[in-house]
Amino acid sequence: MTFKARLSVCAALIALSPVAPAFAQHGESQITDVITVTTQKREQSVTDVPINLTAYNTRRLEVLGIEQFDELSDFVPGLEIQEQSPNTPGFAIRGITSDDTTATGEARVAVFQDGVPISRARGAFVELHDVERVEVAKGPQPTLFGRGALIGGINIIQNKAQLDDAMSGAASFTLGDYNRVEARAHVNLPLGETVALRLAAAHKARDGYVDNVLGGPAMNAVDLVAYRVSARWEPTDALRLDVIANYQDDTPEGGTSFKSGVYAPAPGVSLEPWDPAALNTLPVLEDGAPLGIGRKVYGVTVLGDYILNDDWSISSITGWRALETREILDSDGFAAELLAVGENGSGHQWSQEIRFNYDAGGPLTGFFGVSYFYERSQQRIALASHEAAVQALLAPQLAAGAGLTVAQVEALLALQGVPNAGGFDDPLNPLGLSVPSLLTTGQIAPLSYYREGTTNFGETTAFDVFADLSYAVTDRLTLSAGLRWTHEDKEAGISGWHYDAPNRVTGAPTVFLPATPNGVMLESGERSFDDYTWRLTGQYDLNAAVNLFASYARGRRPDVISFSDGQFVIAPAEIVDSYEVGGYWTLDSTNIQASVFYSEYDNFQSGRLEPQSATYIVDNAGSATQYGFEGQVDHQMTDGLSVFATYAYNISEFDDTDSGGNLQEFAGNTFRLSPDHAVSVGVLAEFDASFGRLSLIPTWTWQSEVFFNNDNDLTDAVQDEVQGDFGLINVRARLDLPNERVYGEVFVNNLADEAYIIDAGNTGDSFGIPTFIAGSPRMAGVRVGASF
Repeated sequence: MTFKARLSVCAALIALSPVAPAFAQHGESQITDVITVTTQKREQSVTDVPINLTAYNTRRLEVLGIEQFDELSDFVPGLEIQEQSPNTPGFAIRGITSDDTTATGEARVAVFQDGVPISRARGAFVELHDVERVEVAKGPQPTLFGRGALIGGINIIQNKAQLDDAMSGAASFTLGDYNRVEARAHVNLPLGETVALRLAAAHKARDGYVDNVLGGPAMNAVDLVAYRVSARWEPTDALRLDVIANYQDDTPEGGTSFKSGVYAPAPGVSLEPWDPAALNTLPVLEDGAPLGIGRKVYGVTVLGDYILNDDWSISSITGWRALETREILDSDGFAAELLAVGENGSGHQWSQEIRFNYDAGGPLTGFFGVSYFYERSQQRIALASHEAAVQALLAPQLAAGAGLTVAQVEALLALQGVPNAGGFDDPLNPLGLSVPSLLTTGQIAPLSYYREGTTNFGETTAFDVFADLSYAVTDRLTLSAGLRWTHEDKEAGISGWHYDAPNRVTGAPTVFLPATPNGVMLESGERSFDDYTWRLTGQYDLNAAVNLFASYARGRRPDVISFSDGQFVIAPAEIVDSYEVGGYWTLDSTNIQASVFYSEYDNFQSGRLEPQSATYIVDNAGSATQYGFEGQVDHQMTDGLSVFATYAYNISEFDDTDSGGNLQEFAGNTFRLSPDHAVSVGVLAEFDASFGRLSLIPTWTWQSEVFFNNDNDLTDAVQDEVQGDFGLINVRARLDLPNERVYGEVFVNNLADEAYIIDAGNTGDSFGIPTFIAGSPRMAGVRVGASF
């Protein structure tokens, strides 16, 4: 999108509502207020919920400058969110990563919008605009969040239409370096005593920060629009109905900077991930799309609440969601046309939950209900290579097979236009990559493009019955128990396909999925699974200021159907038993929450790419153990000075042996995306003056070493696929005018311009040519806004 077009979109958004929210009204800037949450399906103070829960409301999100998921994870202990791209995010709670993008994969971390599950990782990275609050529950949450909440759940509670007497609204506008342009707006429109409408929109655009020496847009850009329309109907005090429609479209050009750690992009350009890369686009998909991402996520949610009497109420959550994705990437990460990948994905889901809630004002409270979930998803992965580049990479092997010297092979390749042929004399091919007709009767075969790949689909129907009860044994002691039974019917399918290149031998076989007829879908047939999950908790109010809790819970990641070695295989359900004790300490000026936890895993599911079949396989990696500590402190030092901090200590490792006593492949290794230590510290300093209220908010986040693969870099050809410890400093300064309706701010993210990576290895690693993705450099900007 051009800069002029971006301004046009922003102008349209600003026109939606002429003003934007004030940061914090005078006298309401403290961050130590206890937040009301609905994690246990009823309104409670966060301190009364007997689990490890971090909840941030609108004001806290604004203080921290949080607008998207990866920014949220910097300030939630135990949460790591990796945005490789909006199409391939990774959600990790306590080192357990949920990032499977295949049609048959299952989530470990349940992500919800207003109680509706977002089952696909590709559809879960949504913009946090016009949000009431975000709740992050850590530890297994089967009865509260349902299937897929193996180790925790994230629920985004969006602002709903309000039946206020007057229209209200807000808007903001942002400009920054890298051609950053943003606009956000919402307006609430009461349409009578029983009906209200709310409109919200956001637009974000920013150029990439890694240049491509081969030309085209810089990589790691941002370009999205998000819209929401919500309506509320409240005909009586007993009935309320909310209808919410969401739409988000991400279209960043240039794609993701998968930069090679082996081959330099150009003479004099380093291998460092944050320096320019040399990525190209082979004709992977039929439309010849360039490097980039296209993703649409949209859906409709209907929330219904009906009060039957003083004791009972009914809640209904109906959801429909769909996604369409496309991503083109250069998987080898360097200039030669060795390996490009194109991915097309689509899917839709229906979900329905009916819940009966009981609260008669006595010692017993709880809920029970049923839920239904249906999803069908499809993913098409295309791979393209130019045989010249493949042969150049394998020149020494080719020379031996053809009775030629390496120099002779490279000379022949150079005559056929292979880029930088002389630079590929170091074979990195531990898996024996081969393409048909590399050699024909002792001579180098005609060189051409070659395309093939796989299509996989998955279909899931799930039915759940659940109940969760709490009983106040005394005024101080409350015990809770929850149970969920889940039944799943699943089906998977896969097909292999290829295109014969113009100069190839007629009828050449496919490399990938040789047992699969070209273009014919193989189906697994329906497979059925069922299981129980549960939680037991106890909460004890030591005094008016201190609440303690203890919990034991079992979580489950559902069984996964994969295709390997020409047949369908089932990775059994991943099971975790988790134990946790913790508490909340609430004073007038200080809130402290902390807990220690211990978890044991069986049938740990580990995903990998199988290069010879271009498919992602889920293996049973055996047993694992996890333990740690998480803490969070908010302290109001004076009326104008607050400090806040979080700390997470997490040890997540594979056991030496599995439950049968067999030595495990990843014995002793640390989980991927799991730092042992993570810290965040921030200050909110506010000063009153005649011209308004000035706020200064510096924050510092730090994490220790992190691996990007479960093999911990020990078996990789290039052994630097790890990010060492690093910290980031962000600073924001804001001025709210005396009318508390207009504000302006300046901000700098990554003030020290720290160089770091957010991912390493990736698809190229399966072929011995790992790639690396740089994190964001220093970025600055200004924002203005107002509210009415």
